[in-house]
Amino acid sequence: MGTFSLQLAEFAKKAGDNASLVVQKVALDIFGRVVMRTPVDSGRARGNWQLTVGQAASGEVARDDKASYGSPPSSSLQSSAAGALASFQLGPSIFIVNNLPYINRLEYDGYSKQAPAGMVRVSVVEFQGLVAKALAELPQ
Repeated sequence: MGTFSLQLAEFAKKAGDNASLVVQKVALDIFGRVVMRTPVDSGRARGNWQLTVGQAASGEVARDDKASYGSPPSSSLQSSAAGALASFQLGPSIFIVNNLPYINRLEYDGYSKQAPAGMVRVSVVEFQGLVAKALAELPQ
């Protein structure tokens, strides 16, 4: 069995009946970190992050989040993400997308001085630690 398969088996063993809850918590943590790391000018890039289950969102949303760079997502963004995960059960994929035409420049081209290393790549590196944290917070 490969390393990834062993990691999944260990996760399943530790999470047990709470696996869906752990995945929800990790998805919300990653979502929040991506939003927090999104540069802020008009707030359009921050406001266009979308979390969906089963299928990636298409198109843009008419939502701005003008909070300062590094601050948590607005209540509107948090509610939208939490609502998408409200009835999540293991199986379908969770997508975090931003469909603005310039989001790739922000992520990959160092287009913003606020987030020269991007938002998603930096957040994904923290994934394993977020899983460990969510597992540790499970009721014993």
